[in-house]
Amino acid sequence: MSSTSNQRSASPGGRPGLAADERALYVGMYLPAAKAPVPVGLLTLGRRGVTEYGGFAYGRLYRTRDDAIALNPGFMPTATASFDFPPRRLRDGGALNLTLRDCLPDAWGELVLRYENNWQPLSAAEMLLKTNDYRVGALVFSPAIEMPAPAPSTAGVRLEDLAEAVRCLAFDMDVPKPLRRLLTRGGTLGGARPKASLLRDAALWMAKFPAKGDEVDVEILEACTLRLAALCDIRVPAFELAPLGRLNALLLRRFDRPGPDPACPRIHYLSAAAFTDSPYDSNAGSYVGLANQLRLHGAMVARDLPELFRRLVFNVLIDNTDDHVKNHGVLHAGGNLYELSPAFDMVPQLSNLGYMGMAINEGSEIPHLDAVLAAAGHFGLSRVTASATIQRIRKVVAGWKAVFVAGGADELLLRRVEHCFKTQAKLVAA
Repeated sequence: MSSTSNQRSASPGGRPGLAADERALYVGMYLPAAKAPVPVGLLTLGRRGVTEYGGFAYGRLYRTRDDAIALNPGFMPTATASFDFPPRRLRDGGALNLTLRDCLPDAWGELVLRYENNWQPLSAAEMLLKTNDYRVGALVFSPAIEMPAPAPSTAGVRLEDLAEAVRCLAFDMDVPKPLRRLLTRGGTLGGARPKASLLRDAALWMAKFPAKGDEVDVEILEACTLRLAALCDIRVPAFELAPLGRLNALLLRRFDRPGPDPACPRIHYLSAAAFTDSPYDSNAGSYVGLANQLRLHGAMVARDLPELFRRLVFNVLIDNTDDHVKNHGVLHAGGNLYELSPAFDMVPQLSNLGYMGMAINEGSEIPHLDAVLAAAGHFGLSRVTASATIQRIRKVVAGWKAVFVAGGADELLLRRVEHCFKTQAKLVAA
């Protein structure tokens, strides 16, 4: 098993007591409909030279609660009191297991945090403490058993100001002092592209902005792809494009926050990496593996398995090679059951490299419709039904141009997408 996995142990297994080089953080969770987090357990992280070790233990009181939710039903159940994290070098990501690693920011968030810290590196514990307010999901972290208070509402933040702060950081420019505080709204979010959270229409949204090096309007590309996905009966978040001069921001409603601000109830979220115990930096993880976990822990299996198959077909047809295990996820749906989250980060890569970010099945990373059809049974579909699904999605994708023209795509983007989809159709044809 990978050293970053959700490895389970029945006891601390000889892990040393809290020493000078160790850090202990209390982990809290917003239980369903709660407006404040409750303590769940204790996370410890320590270093020996360049190696990090650690573990997590559920609190005794939390385990006795009738409404207690496991951090991960398959790999961190409340029936097990404590978990050891195998030692791992810091340069390889440190010791945090996949469930808690979901709570760390990705490339963009780390950039924001380093900027706020005068470009000095931060430890995993420091990043967990600094990113409580807008991170995806329902977990928070505290140096004391008292849980952190939610941040004030983001009401009154102008999208234009947020975009300017993000643009300055993304393009290696000095961020004006009045705008620096706005960057904290992006330090908690995953992914590599510039983004931040903001309040809009009494709901929490995520804004995605142009990135340095973009050759096309990626925000229009993603918005049009989401429209295509919806036509294929794939659930997507509410979204809209917001003009920013010659470019655009893509606004997406946060599906893990049913209310309007950081104080609202939060929904526990697991990436497919954590849900299937498949490290992001490995070749592990597959659509079939995700389907298998949904069978075990799914609240809406009859809905989610066929939809996961549609997402697989769609990603193959549109050349989305960024469909890795961090770009799929599940939301808590009661008890220890989960449902597939709305689709996100679903974007043609315009490269036709002939591989997939997440394999169809273990060892099957080549995007070919024959392999997709052969896997249909894992999604509860007959070969006849699966074949009809593939043909229907093919037809929708073939009509892409009308959707992209209506969505504001310029001639350059239209040419790039046309070439990509034509090439991809030949690569994946059954």
